[in-house]
Amino acid sequence: MEHIRERLERERDRAIERLREMGISPHLDESATAAEATADIGRDEGDVAQASERQDLSFMTRERLAERVNQLSAALRRLHEGDYGRCERCGRPIESARLAALPEATTCRACQEDLEREAAGKAA
Repeated sequence: MEHIRERLERERDRAIERLREMGISPHLDESATAAEATADIGRDEGDVAQASERQDLSFMTRERLAERVNQLSAALRRLHEGDYGRCERCGRPIESARLAALPEATTCRACQEDLEREAAGKAA
């Protein structure tokens, strides 16, 4: 279990570092947006659209990283409490290959597939 804890911590720390590198301060985002708006005056529509797309992609990446940090922290908490590796839906063990690929997994493969089918049914 010690190697699992170390891996979870290492991956969480890596995700936190990537967030820091991207600049997670809302003040940085606001000043960057203001600077880009000022610079947009001399740009054509294509340049503005590309800048907007880059900003959106950066925001989505930061959101995904922040969510991963939260998931890894929750996995560490489950490990500490003795619940790590158990499916939160059915209570059965999560497959070791699934945990090796996605150490923050909270569901077994079968339950995850059910969740995805349910989500797809709601979206249709």
